[in-house]
Amino acid sequence: MEHDEPDEDAYGPDEEPYELDAEERGNIEADLEDLEAMREVFGPQGVKGVVIACPDCGSNHYYEWDLLRENLEHMLETGEPRMHEPAFEVREEEYIQWDYGKGYIDALADHGLEPDRRIEVTRCPWCETPLEEHFAFCPRCGRSLGAVRLYRELVERGLDEREVRAMLVRAGFEPF
Repeated sequence: MEHDEPDEDAYGPDEEPYELDAEERGNIEADLEDLEAMREVFGPQGVKGVVIACPDCGSNHYYEWDLLRENLEHMLETGEPRMHEPAFEVREEEYIQWDYGKGYIDALADHGLEPDRRIEVTRCPWCETPLEEHFAFCPRCGRSLGAVRLYRELVERGLDEREVRAMLVRAGFEPF
């Protein structure tokens, strides 16, 4: 079925889509960017989404990453929030507070850190097992890759390799 004009019933009989002003649109776009940054930082740690305290009903609303992204995109298109079903059997520890996540990524940005930048380690230095970039531990030997990433970061910043290795051993990390 072809339509030459927009469907008048798409928003109800007398409703028009709400037109966002530039500030509202900018705020929603900023929220989308913040949401993606939070997902990049907290998603690999097993966090499923965010919890937002609702000022209208006083309850917490739990949103998985994709659901909130879709809701924000819907608001950009229509100017109105989308209703959603309450989360089923929520495990609160799998969600972060929006304000906490926002503060965390803002702090990273304030210190010049990029939330999505991760120092690449392709092989475990102890057992040579190939690794994926998101691995925090070697799947074969179980060693933490944090010291290796710290080593690479310090060497990239100009510190001497031998000095960095000695510093890490003095700090209690296993030599590699």
